[in-house]
Amino acid sequence: MDAKAIDIKHEKLMHRAATLVGGFAGMYTVFIIANLGSSQTVCLLDLMIALFGRDVREFLLRALGVVLYGCSVFAASFLTKRGKVDTRAISVILLAAGFSVMGLTPTDTEPAVKLYAPFIMLSFMWVVFGSMGGYASAPIFSTNNYRQTVGSLAEYFADHDKKHLDKAKHFGGTLLVFHIGAAAAYFLCERFDERAAFFGLVPTLLLTAAVYVPKAVAVLRRKPAHAVK
Repeated sequence: MDAKAIDIKHEKLMHRAATLVGGFAGMYTVFIIANLGSSQTVCLLDLMIALFGRDVREFLLRALGVVLYGCSVFAASFLTKRGKVDTRAISVILLAAGFSVMGLTPTDTEPAVKLYAPFIMLSFMWVVFGSMGGYASAPIFSTNNYRQTVGSLAEYFADHDKKHLDKAKHFGGTLLVFHIGAAAAYFLCERFDERAAFFGLVPTLLLTAAVYVPKAVAVLRRKPAHAVK
């Protein structure tokens, strides 16, 4: 297996691990907060409702969430483009901090405020881990992954090009892993309520391992046998 193939394999591993985190966090926010902390669609609609309903406080709370999400996307995109810092390390640190904050947030906190932590950590992760394994596939929500799976299958049945089948497998696999994470979150939320967020540290640890263990193994393999202690 050549170096490029190994890199693609590693990218797919990281993407799958990030998707597991995304599925867990997505179900947690829907179950606990009754809103998806992975995207801005509902938040922007709630922003309009607050605006048209002249609820200034709710409008400001929602607006801050929109700004935080955008700032996180900006930061991740900027830092990735500059290439001077390890954005993957920043992402897993944000995830660990975010899950901890979510687990410690008081139950009676405003729903809009509860979304701030997932907005920041998931949007950053989306930018960092979203374009891996040869495809742009969001690890934090499912709509486009579902569309790509169905569309790729349709293309494969139309022309029998194995590239389309590979694409369908990639996006279908993303859907599967996402919902494995979501299923785990459902049962944990049912049992532990808001404190289930702390279990999000487990897939975060798996993502950290997916990022750094293959790198460490590759470094060790490149060293002469007498240099490895």
